[in-house]
Amino acid sequence: MISAPISAIIRVTVGPARYWVISITRIPSKILSDSIQGQYRIKSPNRDKSNISLSLRRKVLLRREKTMTDTTHRVPDRIQNRVQGGDNAPPSGRKDITPDRYLSTDIMRVEWDKLWPNSWVFAGLAIDVAEPGEYFVLNIGPESILISHTDDGEIVAHYNTCQHRGARIMVNDRGWIKNFVCPYHGWTYDRDGKLSVVPDIDLFSNGINCDEQSLVPVRSEVWAGTVWVCMDENAPSFENFIGPIKEQIEPYRLEDMVLVQDQTVRLECNWKAVFDNFGELYHVEHIHPQHALIFDCPRGEIALWENGHTTVYIEGFTVNTRLPVPDQPTKLMEKQMETMGLEPKEFEGRILDIREAVQKARRDAGPLLGYDYDRLSDDQLSDIVQHNIFPNSMVTLQPDTALIMRARPHRTDPNKCYWDKFTFVMPPSPEAESIGHLQHMPKPKPIPDQRPEHDEFDQEDVIAGRKTMDVTVDQDVHLIRDVQNGMRSRGFSKQVLNDDEARIQHYHDWYSWFMEL
Repeated sequence: MISAPISAIIRVTVGPARYWVISITRIPSKILSDSIQGQYRIKSPNRDKSNISLSLRRKVLLRREKTMTDTTHRVPDRIQNRVQGGDNAPPSGRKDITPDRYLSTDIMRVEWDKLWPNSWVFAGLAIDVAEPGEYFVLNIGPESILISHTDDGEIVAHYNTCQHRGARIMVNDRGWIKNFVCPYHGWTYDRDGKLSVVPDIDLFSNGINCDEQSLVPVRSEVWAGTVWVCMDENAPSFENFIGPIKEQIEPYRLEDMVLVQDQTVRLECNWKAVFDNFGELYHVEHIHPQHALIFDCPRGEIALWENGHTTVYIEGFTVNTRLPVPDQPTKLMEKQMETMGLEPKEFEGRILDIREAVQKARRDAGPLLGYDYDRLSDDQLSDIVQHNIFPNSMVTLQPDTALIMRARPHRTDPNKCYWDKFTFVMPPSPEAESIGHLQHMPKPKPIPDQRPEHDEFDQEDVIAGRKTMDVTVDQDVHLIRDVQNGMRSRGFSKQVLNDDEARIQHYHDWYSWFMEL
């Protein structure tokens, strides 16, 4: 794949006629083509309908009559009081966000003492431990936690460490097993973690108490098809920790969705740097041009919760308020409308009516397709909601699709991390398979017959085009290492955030409280 260097164009901002600005970054041509080709229609007195060509995307700047510094005409009509929950700040108050929390090995060590043990961490999926004997392993930094389904039907968690000499017991990501056998000396544990076999037990002259030498348990909670763990016995319960976000996620029935992709990319950045990236919409117009075709990110509403969680609510099936309202639906919007039985041509000159029409179409088609929308509001049928759950997980929801993404720290290097992405779709009822014109299931990711295998790769695989997570995440992967590198500079001392980045500030204030900074 050809990569376009810093002169590549990835964003077209259309202000009044005769004003175009194209900003620059390092993005492969394929991603540029996927996100822009045939979807942006620039209107001006001299250009009625023109697709952006590859050569045009590679120009550095295109402008007429105005300069890049004049952006007053592009300020959207923002919702008043769109940031809610400012009173949910931690007792320690507001703190500066300095580079050391992304770069310091000392900070990294403190995280393992104060942050990770006291938080509820997304461990994995309940479908991977649906039957007795099934297990999966959460590897996070230096720690490894074994989640298993016992013979009594419980889902439990233990430290993945043999009590003989400390060896890791299970080294595979997931599987089925009769019992857990340490590969070093053969100590054997039942599915509930109890020590059951010690080879040559007579060699232990002081005896072995199997109850005392069983695997050390970790608190766990199964909810909405997911499994969460907490390493501190004295930390709040999962329900108290997650708070109101729990009841906001439940109507989407995440537990009924089907996993269609399971991916991990190894990144050259701190785990908080990539998590921060998904904590604001300020960058969206600069590196995610495709979002302007169907979402109104500048008017996104924000909720700040206790314990560092945040939420953003974004209107969908509309247009970015920075742009003129087009006469016709964009090509991306057309494709999604057609999956719901809507005729795009009927909305020429009525683009702002599409959102309500989509809500009604989904509501009417739900019973026919076997979808249960009774617990979702009209807004939830057209919009997108993203919940960032402290300290490292994110759940993005739409009526028929969901993403769970998670940042995991590297074991020793604060400049590296792992970014996991689980993609879900809601399966239609079997009776709906023949009703293609109303099929909501995303066509690019058909529901697999079996659980998809876990696919792990380097960020260079994404940059070279050998792997993709989706166009939006790919665009973020291209830039995140430059953020990490920039924070190493003597010329950078602390972050300066705007109101749209309130989620980042709120998150880091709670991070500071947990860390006692």
